[in-house]
Amino acid sequence: MTSVPPEHPNLQLALGRLRRTTWLWAVLFAALGGLSLASSRLAEPVLPLIWLVIAVLLVSRPEPAYLALVAVAWGFSLVFLIPGVRDALGSDPILRLFAVGTIETVALSVVRVLLLVTAWNQFQFFRLLYGTQGAAGLDAALPDIPEVVPNRAARLSIWARLAGFLGVMAALASVPLPAEPGIALRGAAYGAAVFAVGLGLGSAFVPNPRRGMALWAVGLGSAALLAAMLVGRALGAGSG
Repeated sequence: MTSVPPEHPNLQLALGRLRRTTWLWAVLFAALGGLSLASSRLAEPVLPLIWLVIAVLLVSRPEPAYLALVAVAWGFSLVFLIPGVRDALGSDPILRLFAVGTIETVALSVVRVLLLVTAWNQFQFFRLLYGTQGAAGLDAALPDIPEVVPNRAARLSIWARLAGFLGVMAALASVPLPAEPGIALRGAAYGAAVFAVGLGLGSAFVPNPRRGMALWAVGLGSAALLAAMLVGRALGAGSG
């Protein structure tokens, strides 16, 4: 199948659109993280800092894989709707900003799901800018698209796996700690899980010689989140 050059106008338009998209997400994440930090007067800084770090990554360079990270951040934020998770991981940075009842909580949950789906669909589109050769889950009828954005998936896979490992270790290390330091460390484990799963998925569905490592990162990140929640619930039940 005929390949188009990276300088093709449509590909350059897509690259410009990717830049605008990542900047829009960055502004939203920075606003949520900053307002949450301000509203809590830095009392619970770990979870808002996760949003701020993602915002910094988004403005650092146009990277389609970061859109998968955005989707996972929205998806994982839904765990704070589970009873008892606040005592395990800390308070939800988004709900901190609103005086919410049941209706508002449901509405915010729907908004999060919509933002998750939006970010994931954007990732599915913009990942084509990494090139289509060797990419997973693509229609065979697609034209051969060259690499427009430098493919850093192999490197991201390494960082994602490291984040997953550190997340599991942080969750386990919180067991002997008092309540407040333990919650902070489990919040850090939650953040590591977000990065492990987000970057893992973002680098698994693009041309990547380390796809297996990326999938391992997804598994480790999921284990880190589960461990943090279970440890927090167990310690909470024990103290009660």
